[in-house]
Amino acid sequence: MNESSKKVFKISLDSEHAKCNICLDIWHDVVTVSPCLHNFCNGCFSEWSRRSQEEHATVLCPHCSSDVQSVGRNRFLHKIEKKIRKCDYFVRRSDEELVVNSYALIKALPVIKYAKKPRSKRSRVMREEDNNVDVLDLACTKCGTEYGGFQCNENTVHLQCCGCGGMMPSRTDIVLPQYWCDRPFCGAYWHSQQVKKSDSYLMCAPDAFNPIGERTITRIPYLAHEWNWHEQDNTERCIQQMGKTLQDVVSEWVTKLNDGEIDRSRMPLNHAEMITSGTHLCNDCYDKLVSFLLYWFRISLPKDHLPKDAAQREDCWYGYACRTQNHNDDHARKRNHVCPPTKGCIGN
Repeated sequence: MNESSKKVFKISLDSEHAKCNICLDIWHDVVTVSPCLHNFCNGCFSEWSRRSQEEHATVLCPHCSSDVQSVGRNRFLHKIEKKIRKCDYFVRRSDEELVVNSYALIKALPVIKYAKKPRSKRSRVMREEDNNVDVLDLACTKCGTEYGGFQCNENTVHLQCCGCGGMMPSRTDIVLPQYWCDRPFCGAYWHSQQVKKSDSYLMCAPDAFNPIGERTITRIPYLAHEWNWHEQDNTERCIQQMGKTLQDVVSEWVTKLNDGEIDRSRMPLNHAEMITSGTHLCNDCYDKLVSFLLYWFRISLPKDHLPKDAAQREDCWYGYACRTQNHNDDHARKRNHVCPPTKGCIGN
């Protein structure tokens, strides 16, 4: 055929899915880490990597905590990032906010390789065939022993836990969920199978993946109110003035969530419409849920229920979406940011 054909396709992308999990803003000079393939700003991840290597032997992914083996710039996502910023003026960053990119170290793919974290020793089984002895690695404890009427075979698919890095069999014949937010966690599964933690296999603690209604909390998550510690302090003082505990407030608002009294459109979790008090969540996702509920708790309160100094502040035009609150401590203190945005056409 002499005529050449050209195929054109469209990609529909919500800007919420193009955000860095470190700064919670649209990617800037996006990089991708492997093998988990999560994406971050170049400057954000470079700084994370520097600090992580000062404290640990390996670098862990800020999103899923898996070992990072390599990282590099993602040219395809960089084009998408530029188009998003071009279409939406509100998500563009000021020069002050781009200071973090002075930390950007990643120039190509791949350029940085990290040593793999030493794995715990796995149990081994000896098999003799034709007078030759082979040593076989067992992926999980059920590969060598039957628990609860189930034992892995050579066709069993295994899931790698995002919490500890250990393995568990993928089961479709049980009611207990093995993953949420598209990430597998093993703690609840092994606990239900009455398998105790051992030195031979990596396993999460049973409380690492619990139903929302069975969890307890004693501190406000550090990511609450968009990492604004002034607002976190105001919320804590407000709860104390009411004679309640943080657990009381969270339990009350989980009930409201169950009863459909809360708008879930800003809930930062996958499958938000399906979440109930019986939903299993990992620790990170539970912190995100509590932060979401504390926002609704705060905006539902009359101003006279707030501490006096907090009640006298004016609302920030950009509310919870204000980016200045994350790098200007004076602005974060003087304005109320636990409110919806009232202006969004011009940057702060």
